[in-house]
Amino acid sequence: MKKEINLLDCTFRDGGYYNNWNFDKSIINAYFNTIQKSKIKFVELGFRFLDKSNIKGPTAYTKDNFINQLKIPSSISIGVMINAGDLLKEASSPLEHCKKVFPNRRTKVKFVRIACHYDEIYKIDKVILWLKKQNYFVGVNLMQISEINYLKIKKVCKYLKKLNIDVLYFADSLGSLNSQTTKKISKTFRNNWDKDLGIHAHNNLGLALSNSIVANNNGVKWIDCTIHGMGRGPGNLRTEDIITYLLKQKKITINIKKLIKRFFSKLIKQYKWGPNKYYAIAAKNKIHPTYIQKILSDKRYKPQDYLSILNTLKKIGAKKFNPYKLVNSSQFFYSNPKGKWCPINMFKNRDVLIVGPGVSILKHKKKIENFILKNNILVICINTSKNLNEKLIDFRVACHPMRIMSDMNFHFKNNSKIAMPYTMMPKKIKKSIYLKKSRILDYGLYLNYKNTVKVNKYFCELPNPLAIGYSLSIAISGKSNNIYLAGIDGYESNDPKSDETQRILDLFKKRYKPLKLKSLTKTKYNLKNKRLN
Repeated sequence: MKKEINLLDCTFRDGGYYNNWNFDKSIINAYFNTIQKSKIKFVELGFRFLDKSNIKGPTAYTKDNFINQLKIPSSISIGVMINAGDLLKEASSPLEHCKKVFPNRRTKVKFVRIACHYDEIYKIDKVILWLKKQNYFVGVNLMQISEINYLKIKKVCKYLKKLNIDVLYFADSLGSLNSQTTKKISKTFRNNWDKDLGIHAHNNLGLALSNSIVANNNGVKWIDCTIHGMGRGPGNLRTEDIITYLLKQKKITINIKKLIKRFFSKLIKQYKWGPNKYYAIAAKNKIHPTYIQKILSDKRYKPQDYLSILNTLKKIGAKKFNPYKLVNSSQFFYSNPKGKWCPINMFKNRDVLIVGPGVSILKHKKKIENFILKNNILVICINTSKNLNEKLIDFRVACHPMRIMSDMNFHFKNNSKIAMPYTMMPKKIKKSIYLKKSRILDYGLYLNYKNTVKVNKYFCELPNPLAIGYSLSIAISGKSNNIYLAGIDGYESNDPKSDETQRILDLFKKRYKPLKLKSLTKTKYNLKNKRLN
């Protein structure tokens, strides 16, 4: 070996961003057998996400009962990662939520890494202290290190020393580091941190191996890797590459290549991770690699549009992934705000109910329908939500261009009118909207990239194409009386749409202060409740 080093393989944790953490146990067991022969002693098996929905595979939660079903060699220590952002999003304290995902100390999990942005580190001290008290080996993974200056690194090191963590990692989240910057960052940490350091290198520029070696030569002991580089965006340092560099043993490399051929070659054909020119452009312009992953995997985006999208993302800033910025950057709306339909004739002096897709409606369906009939409520339904009697729905709204195209078959078969920013859409999208013009209520939408909302007679201005914001704009433009909501339940805690929805609601309440939004059903958002009789 070159320097003292610990390799940590996180294939099933980081690789899950491509297959929704849905790895078969046969793959995992074959992997462990190979990893044992490679002399790697540390495996980060997955995440422990807070949400308990069943839409993700087992290594998204990495529960103890799942771990106990695996054939884990005694020579390998198992760990998991938790996101500080998830802990901080919830209403209860971060510590209480941490205790929920680590309920059983009689576990095979030996180490826990906490992935943090810079400002999150100072809010999870109780979580770190509690995990240490439970005898876990604790690491902190500081993300987006390329955006953190010397003084902040020094401050982080000083703060974390008091909490006695075992290893401090820095992650090249944007994939923009080179040998020179890696060396500088490694030395900065080394001068301010006297315990173990680690690096998580991304391969946007094809430099994951060289950056990891440079970091190791400058005092970094822990190095992350994944089989065949499987991981978010362009992927990570490949396990087979670092093993070859460190050990120079052909037999070990051959074993890993056999594992790749048997299982991972199929996955890379399907998901196509790895460096390319678009990831390189993103890295150089500090654009989060998930934007590239989404663009390349979605057939609705065309290769001739990629560079234009990247150029817009560069201008508006995209260091943190947000799906709405991707829509804003795809030139789905013309810049001049306009529309042809004015809602005031339909809405004036009427109460409005905006209906979302939440399952909470089913629990109160009869009461909601009686409330509509009794009070002559005008009903707006978001996208394809269908938990209410269709006869009670006055019209539907759809403003996300991708959503409009994917739901067109539903809208074609449905008889309801539909409000959408039709005039502002380019011809290529209009061609996919095969509805009679008499069914389209053409209310414009201008995406302003700012933290503002504005309602006009024929169009609205929003920071993103969220249907709830578009619906509120229509109701306000129409000068309606009371605005009620139902089925706006909320998203998973780690879903960007959750933050964006609350932001839109807050912006409307701030801009239009007489506005009082009341929810007829239970919601995670900060809204007043209206009791149904």
